[in-house]
Amino acid sequence: MAQDLELPDYAPLLAAYHAAFAVELEGMVRSLPIPEGAQVLEMACGDGAYTPWLARKVGPAGSVVGLDLSPAYLALADRAPRSDGTAESRYVAASIDRLPFADATFDAVWCAQSLFSLPEPVDAVRRMAGVVKPGGLVAVLEDDTLHQVLLPWPIELELAVRVAQWDALRAEVPRPGKFYVGRRLITVFREAGLVGLRIRTFATDRVAPLAPAGREFLAIYLDTLRDQVSSRLDRPMQALLDDLATPGRPAYLLDQTDFAATLIDHVVHGTRPADRSSSIGSSPARSNRPESPSPSRNCDRPPSQE
Repeated sequence: MAQDLELPDYAPLLAAYHAAFAVELEGMVRSLPIPEGAQVLEMACGDGAYTPWLARKVGPAGSVVGLDLSPAYLALADRAPRSDGTAESRYVAASIDRLPFADATFDAVWCAQSLFSLPEPVDAVRRMAGVVKPGGLVAVLEDDTLHQVLLPWPIELELAVRVAQWDALRAEVPRPGKFYVGRRLITVFREAGLVGLRIRTFATDRVAPLAPAGREFLAIYLDTLRDQVSSRLDRPMQALLDDLATPGRPAYLLDQTDFAATLIDHVVHGTRPADRSSSIGSSPARSNRPESPSPSRNCDRPPSQE
């Protein structure tokens, strides 16, 4: 039980990510076609960073329910201050395979960067669709491990690091392809039975001199990435990575006066078919418990814990 009350290893990176890109992330929420007064489920809400943005989006006539498996994250989210003039919000502890809601309860479901933690992304999206009303919205923010953070380092290092990262994921998890789900979101949504699919890609730049929150996120990212892949690189690539990713060294990336990095994220959304006879929401009778997120995965994008 004590372990359940501990935040996951990636919590500092996740917090830094939300702090560094709050303006852009809230902009992604604002871009969603969710009307004022909507009842919204936030799947795998983690630390609740998106909850106030969703609450502002739907306004005081709406409501937001955040759902997560982690008691520690739910406690952290529940302590966050609420803003006047926004939707009522509350948090629920549950897993996606045992959602405590009836079919067609919500107007919309939002899930940010959590498909990788579930055994099967199509089944996860199908279950989200099952709790929205016919014609309701399912929206997901996701990215792709290979392309999510673009850094200004040599191409030969980039190639070596990403191959090593793939090798590390293959050694750690049974289905490493889930960490690259960003490239096939439309297919996932279509196979889950959603219609009216739309996708929008957001590119966010950070350039020197870096603001403190952006620097903190990128520093943690580089440190975690180096720990994940260094032992899988040859010695010349190890030495180059150490020079560029170690604070205090002359070549440290974040100290370079011309440093620039780009983050790429995708928001896809679709609607549940209006035909209530649709099989959406039904899934094979098997366990869909989330797998434990790999700490090394979180170097590339901080997921919400589902």
